[in-house]
Amino acid sequence: MDIISFVYDTAALILKGLPIVLFLTVASFFPALLLGIIGGLLASSRFMILRLLITIYVYIFRSTPFLMFIFLVYYGLPQYGVRIGSIETAIIALSLSHGAYMTEIIRGGLLGFDKGQNEAAIALGFGLFQRLRDIVLPQTLMAIVPSLLGQSILMIKDTSLVSVVGISELTRLGREIVIRTNEPFLVFTIVAAVYFILCFGLEKISGSIEGRVRRIMSGQ
Repeated sequence: MDIISFVYDTAALILKGLPIVLFLTVASFFPALLLGIIGGLLASSRFMILRLLITIYVYIFRSTPFLMFIFLVYYGLPQYGVRIGSIETAIIALSLSHGAYMTEIIRGGLLGFDKGQNEAAIALGFGLFQRLRDIVLPQTLMAIVPSLLGQSILMIKDTSLVSVVGISELTRLGREIVIRTNEPFLVFTIVAAVYFILCFGLEKISGSIEGRVRRIMSGQ
């Protein structure tokens, strides 16, 4: 067997699953971020019942394997007459699961927000939603951009599990190639290399953005 040709051909086939990985990551990131913003704000609320509800949500989704949520969404929703496809299943499961992690990230960012700015805005007559829109959320999100990008890397890794509902992403394509070639070590080494390059690139981007954010926050 010509190793070089095998690696090249295998990589070309596996990379056909890269667009769906990127699509699932982007399509799930923004709903998860929205859940995180809502959850972070409610977790910082003065109302105990709201904090309790968010705490339960976070503990459930952070303490249960992501694979279980894929099965629950895929097999559970049809029991109540809601029939969705594999792509929708993956997006819902990724959004709900990572929304719990983003809730904690945003809650931490809100705890670190300078309360003096909020008090000054109140003194100037800013309403709650105006303060959140113009002052609190923009600065909080800027401060936690590196953490959010780090979470997106974890989302990419979790897309490797959505093959269980029939999505042809990197891992599923790798398994299909193994069945045809009977070369599991080489094939999954290539799959792992693709994930590594993708995640390493995002980590470098995250580090660069973190440096810029720090300079902006410090006023340099």
